[in-house]
Amino acid sequence: MTLRQGPAAEPGTAPAWFAFLRPAHSEGLPDWPATVGHTDKGLMLDCGTILDFRPADQLLQSHADLWLTPMTGVQPPARNDVDVLDRTYQVLDARLEASTDSENDPLQSVRLMVGMARGSAAEGNLFRAAHSLTLCESLVQRL
Repeated sequence: MTLRQGPAAEPGTAPAWFAFLRPAHSEGLPDWPATVGHTDKGLMLDCGTILDFRPADQLLQSHADLWLTPMTGVQPPARNDVDVLDRTYQVLDARLEASTDSENDPLQSVRLMVGMARGSAAEGNLFRAAHSLTLCESLVQRL
C-alpha cells in the first residue's frame, strides 16, 4: 500500500489529508498534488480510503480544481459554491439532453450527485456538499 499525503494546511503542521492507494493506483495519478509517504506496515487502510482534515471550502475548491472545472469548464468564482454547483448542474443537464442515450449515460449519476451537492450547499452544509462531490469524483474517474 502507498500512502499519499497532501501539503500541510499551515507550515509546520501535519498534512491536510492522507490517501491510501495500491501502488498501481498511486502511479496512475502523476498530476495529483500529493507526495508519496511511507509504505511500511504501520497504519494501512483499504485502497481508496482518504482522511481529509481540510475545511469544507477547501474541499470544494479541491474538487473544482481537480475534476469539476476540467470536466465542465465551469470556473469557480471566489467564495460562491452554490453558483458553481448550479452552473455545473446546468452543463451536465445540457449534455444529457444532447445525448442519444441519456437514460444509460453515466452522466446521469454524476448529475444526481452534483444536484445533491448543490442542495446541500444551498442549505449551508458545505461538508455534506463536499461528501456528495467525493462520491461524484469516483464516478467521474470511470468516464
